[in-house]
Amino acid sequence: MPMRFIRLSRMDRLAPRSASQTLRLVCGVVLGSLAFASGAHAETLTVDSAIDQALQRNRRLSAAARTIAAARAGVRSAGALANPELLLVPGLTSLAGTGEELLLVQPLELNGARSARAAIAGGELKGAQAAAVHELRQLVFETRTAYLELARAREYRSVAASILASTEEMDRIARRQVEVGSRPGIDRIQSGLEVSRARQQLERADGRVAAAAAALNTLIGRGPEEVVSDLSPLDAPETKLDRQQAQEHAVRARAEVLAAEAQKDVFKGEGRLARAQGRPDLAPQLRSGSLFHGVREAGVGLSITLPLFDHGQRRYRIEQAEQSIRAQDDRISAARSQVRLEVEQAMARLRTADAVVRQYREGVLDQSRRLLDATLSGFRSGFSTIAAVVEAQRTYRGVQTEYADALIEHALARAEFERAVGAVSASLIPDTTPRKPILSVSPAPSPGADSGK
Repeated sequence: MPMRFIRLSRMDRLAPRSASQTLRLVCGVVLGSLAFASGAHAETLTVDSAIDQALQRNRRLSAAARTIAAARAGVRSAGALANPELLLVPGLTSLAGTGEELLLVQPLELNGARSARAAIAGGELKGAQAAAVHELRQLVFETRTAYLELARAREYRSVAASILASTEEMDRIARRQVEVGSRPGIDRIQSGLEVSRARQQLERADGRVAAAAAALNTLIGRGPEEVVSDLSPLDAPETKLDRQQAQEHAVRARAEVLAAEAQKDVFKGEGRLARAQGRPDLAPQLRSGSLFHGVREAGVGLSITLPLFDHGQRRYRIEQAEQSIRAQDDRISAARSQVRLEVEQAMARLRTADAVVRQYREGVLDQSRRLLDATLSGFRSGFSTIAAVVEAQRTYRGVQTEYADALIEHALARAEFERAVGAVSASLIPDTTPRKPILSVSPAPSPGADSGK
């Protein structure tokens, strides 16, 4: 933003200014212009934009999408007709070394083996889809959590910087009062120690900010060392939850339940395959008694496989599949119960976070700020001791950090609730093939959309 001149008002032109005052004015305007120019180009990183970047750049999600594509190829492979078998047996002597030199067989799999293989592959596809949905929601949750942890670390640093500023002011006041003899020299030593401690707290806060920024950058597909722009302000809107709607949607949408149901489909397909192998099947054949010394005794036939005997292999495979299906039914029931429990726990945590934030907003923050300002004012006048100022600073730091924690915990509780109910749509998974949608999941209930229960 170019600045060609500074136009002063009439009163400013008439008022006499010293060189230092003029210099401070010019520097202030220049710095303000630079800050405005940089702020115009700086883009605030919201939690939604961070999640969008993670979905676009994080390789975990693309790997899950490619796994789905591989499972789709498996379904097509399982549903295809079995390849024909070609047997060539050339005779090595003038006499016939074999009964036939050419045999071409095409299994038809009319006994249901092909549909059983397709059912198994379909179950594996559903399992891959469920795993991808789980990976998607886990990535969204981790990104949101990393974003909030960075916001927490920056709030801690802001409080630490504020405490350092007030501590340095206390140290300056103590130094002047010791010089004029209104305070003992030990107060100057104590104030210096408090300044050192405040600087150490600020350095530790800087380290936490750097670590949290590196974690967020990694999740959104950026270099760990890249600078993260300003984050959007934290908010904690009051939520109203519908327990029944949330639990019903969670049971339908959670990837853990879908994965368990997909594995049950696999077991069903294995049982069907074992039964199909016990049924007769047809296979057209093309035979030729001689091929390399002239085609002779050629003809078309039809072979029929009759699996009359079973020494237990097929019977026990069927029993294994049936027992696995029963066990999987129990796993599905247990998964649904776990999902309901997690939804209930997430709702309880969110209600608690609502109550805590509400208490802080009812006056605790203002009281801690007024206490610190009053104590510093009394210290300037000589009525408050350093111990009182230090205690007021600790109270202010504790209240501010606890309030920041309350906002972060509220946002984390909302994120946990969204994960518990399966709120993130499966349509966000990148589809590598132009086919039908991955999973049909109804929209999730958003917190606050319904009447509370």
